[in-house]
Amino acid sequence: MSEASNQRPVFDPESLSRKNVADAAPLSEVFCTCLKGKTALVTGGASGLGYTVVNRLCEAGASVVIASRGEARGRRAESDFREMGYQVSWVQTDVTRVEDCYHAVDFAVKTYGKLDILVANAAGWSNYSYLDVPESVFDRIVDTDLKGAYFTGQAAARHMVANKIKGKIVFISSAAHIGEGPAGLVMNTYYIAAKAGVSAMTKGIAGELRQYGISVNCVAPGGMLSAGVFTEGSEAASLYGEEYLKVRNSHKDTPVAMNPDMIALTVFALCTPMSDFMVGETIDVNGGVLMNIQEKPFSFTVEGCIPGPKKTEA
Repeated sequence: MSEASNQRPVFDPESLSRKNVADAAPLSEVFCTCLKGKTALVTGGASGLGYTVVNRLCEAGASVVIASRGEARGRRAESDFREMGYQVSWVQTDVTRVEDCYHAVDFAVKTYGKLDILVANAAGWSNYSYLDVPESVFDRIVDTDLKGAYFTGQAAARHMVANKIKGKIVFISSAAHIGEGPAGLVMNTYYIAAKAGVSAMTKGIAGELRQYGISVNCVAPGGMLSAGVFTEGSEAASLYGEEYLKVRNSHKDTPVAMNPDMIALTVFALCTPMSDFMVGETIDVNGGVLMNIQEKPFSFTVEGCIPGPKKTEA
């Protein structure tokens, strides 16, 4: 090897900033058209956060496979997006079954020729006191939220590695991974364990797959107004009665994303070149649920704050 070929490129420091800007892709491409020709798989994409993620991926040009259990809801989502002119297909998938995880990836490859992006979003939750948790409930949540994400990610990664695809894998954790739960209650320890596991495995998987050019990161949402709010956790109300509901409903100030798209935008970003220099990160998008957020602008010096500058007599 010649001495010249063993040297690093020489840059002029005075022109390097201009070169960096000239080499950067325009935002119109990064934000709007960067996923043209890409195929994405979104588990749990027929409603809630997953549905809004599908919308953003399609908007940026991707062909998307929705993987979910319920046929009626899955077909309805497929129809919704096709009516919008998007390339979307649905495949029936129960992510608690490893063979289904692999089938969803195979379906995406068979339908659209390859797989570039996975958003492992499928999840469930419920509320039980730690002292009361049945094994069946523990298994349902952990198998869906942790095992399902783990093996869907494995199936996607195997396809990407075998086909030299420098893809994106985005896992979905929860604010629960840092201990957040229903205020004044908790009562979802098994969900906390599953979602903390998703965040933890993200780092390990990212560390292994980085060598193949596969980007692996995670988003941890807080509360969202989605279908799950009305369908998950209902057993706690019937089991624990009025006293439980009284405590649950007494915390009105917990931040809630009224549209899951507020979280979907961050998930979308991790599917694009915006995350090219991120490795194994978990991004918390929860409205500051665990922060001590000031509610009034107290100050003695700034006009417009409470109480504001002391008035002096003329």
